[in-house]
Amino acid sequence: MKRIYSLIALLCLVLQGIAAQNAKPFVIPELKEWKGGTGELTLNEQTRIVYPKNQPELQRIAQMVAEDCKAMFNYTPAIAEGKGQKGDIILALKKDKKLGKEGYAINISDRITLSAPEAVGVYWGTRTLLQMAEQSFNLPKGEIRDFPDYGIRGFMIDCGRKFIPMHYLRDYVKIMAYYKMNCFQIHLNDNGFKQYFGNDWNKTYSAFRLESELFPELTAKDGSYGKDEFRQFQKDAAKMGVNIIPEIDIPAHSLAFAHYRK
Repeated sequence: MKRIYSLIALLCLVLQGIAAQNAKPFVIPELKEWKGGTGELTLNEQTRIVYPKNQPELQRIAQMVAEDCKAMFNYTPAIAEGKGQKGDIILALKKDKKLGKEGYAINISDRITLSAPEAVGVYWGTRTLLQMAEQSFNLPKGEIRDFPDYGIRGFMIDCGRKFIPMHYLRDYVKIMAYYKMNCFQIHLNDNGFKQYFGNDWNKTYSAFRLESELFPELTAKDGSYGKDEFRQFQKDAAKMGVNIIPEIDIPAHSLAFAHYRK
C-alpha cells in the first residue's frame, strides 16, 4: 500500500511540474519546437540589444529591431557591442546544421539569447520576439528552435492591371517580413480582358510599369516605377529577408508591347 501511495505522490509531483511549464508562445507561423521553462522575463527600458564585435550584419539587424520597437512601442532600446548581461537581448551567429539557412534558436532565461547559423535566421528570430512583445512585455522563459518547412514562402501582386504605389509595396514587404515570408513577385505588365472593352484589343487596357530607356513611350503614363527606385526597393527588401522577383509577363500578357508597335 505504501508503494502505491508513493507512486501516486510521485505522479502528482510530475504532473505539477508539467503544469508549471510555460505554454508555447503564439506566433505566426507557429514555432517548430518549444521547451517551456518557468517564470517570465520582463522587457523594460534597461533592455539592450547586444551584438558581438566585428559583426556588421548583426549590428545592422540590431539597428533595424530598435527602429521596429520605436514604430511599434514608441520606445527605442539601446544598442551595444560586446557581451550581454541580465535583461539584454543578445544576437549571435552559431553553427547548427539542423537549423538550416533560415532557422534560429532563442533561449529566454534571465536574458534573451538569439542565435542562428546565418544572419537571415537571426532576423527571422527578431520577428518572433517582436510578435511576442506585441502581446506582452512579459516573455515566458523557455527554449525555441524554429525553422521553415518551405524554402520559398511568397506572394504575388499584379501591378500591371492596376498601378500599386511604391509606398504600398514597401509596406507590404514589412508585413511579409513580420511573418517570415521571403519572396515577393511583382507583376509589372498585363492587360485587361477584351470582352470588357467592346471585344476590341485596340481598346483594351494594358500597361507596362517599369521605366524603359530604349522605349520610353512603352512605360505606362498612369503609373510606373523608375529603374533606380525599383533597384533601391529590391535592396531594402533584401535587408528584411525578402527577395523581390520582378516579372515581365510575355508573351501571354504582351498587349502593351503590341500597342506600342501597332
